[in-house]
Amino acid sequence: MKIKSVLAPAAAGLALVSTLHAVSIVEDFSHDPALDGWQVFGDASLFQWDRANHNLRVTWDSSRPNSYFYHPLGMILGRSNDFSVSFDLLLNDYAIGVNPAQPDTFELAAGFLNFAQATSPDFFRGGYPSQPDLAEFDFFQWDNDFSTNSVDPTFVDSANTFADSEYGIVEMPTGMVMRVTLNFTASNQTAVLTVTTNGAAVVPSASVNLDDATYGVFGNLRLDTFAVESYSGAMAYGSLLAHGAIGNVLLVVPPPLAISSLALVNGAGRVQFASQTNWDYVLQTSADLQTWLPAGPVVGGTGGNLILQDTNSPRPYQFYRVSAQPADQ
Repeated sequence: MKIKSVLAPAAAGLALVSTLHAVSIVEDFSHDPALDGWQVFGDASLFQWDRANHNLRVTWDSSRPNSYFYHPLGMILGRSNDFSVSFDLLLNDYAIGVNPAQPDTFELAAGFLNFAQATSPDFFRGGYPSQPDLAEFDFFQWDNDFSTNSVDPTFVDSANTFADSEYGIVEMPTGMVMRVTLNFTASNQTAVLTVTTNGAAVVPSASVNLDDATYGVFGNLRLDTFAVESYSGAMAYGSLLAHGAIGNVLLVVPPPLAISSLALVNGAGRVQFASQTNWDYVLQTSADLQTWLPAGPVVGGTGGNLILQDTNSPRPYQFYRVSAQPADQ
């Protein structure tokens, strides 16, 4: 995946003609998802590509170690970014308290995480405080004792501060394809979770505002991966065994650069922009918008502002663009 932003001719004084849009990752499971960058961490038997039905068959089993069917984002998301995920969810069955020693509820989940944190040996979704950097869809079945049934957008910052919606007694149907959408808007710091089928709500929508954290003041979070999450129930009061399928995944994340200023310095182009980590950037130049050549070195994103300067001798008429691509490609 490469992304480019084109700048107008140097002789005309540099106006921006932007071609940047939000970056989308689409997976319809019509072919092997491993070819599209999907990977498995933990127990691979919990995730099986269903070639015939174009989906991913999933077992959520709290008796197994933390296991994820995941896709790296190639960038780090935080509170300053808009982002969203939607996917089809079919639940065949689910049961809590399947371990008599853990009779209470436990979550069925999918969402954004920090891969290094979530794969750490001391990361336990059912225990405190070892579960930082999450933004996910959670379903907890009612257990008549410990917790209400809930369908929540759950956010956890890097210091394990939680923000989630008010609990409500709702039930998730089985045998029905549902569309789950989690959308976070940075301008109002609000995440909204909807579950629909044929456009009609299956359960009431739920929202959470990060400025109204459940416990303490919510800080920043660092999300770099989307995952279908089968969490270990170690250190939890509850347990879960569920079967279903996920399909038609759509991830929408911000573009890897947002240009803030353009200038001519001694006749050569200079651009400043907000960069993303895990992306590489290079300023390119062209006289005809057909052939593009590097105008300087490749520079890795820092998550802060970058300045790229044309290091070539000034020319009378040039176009500029910034090319960005994930650092691992």
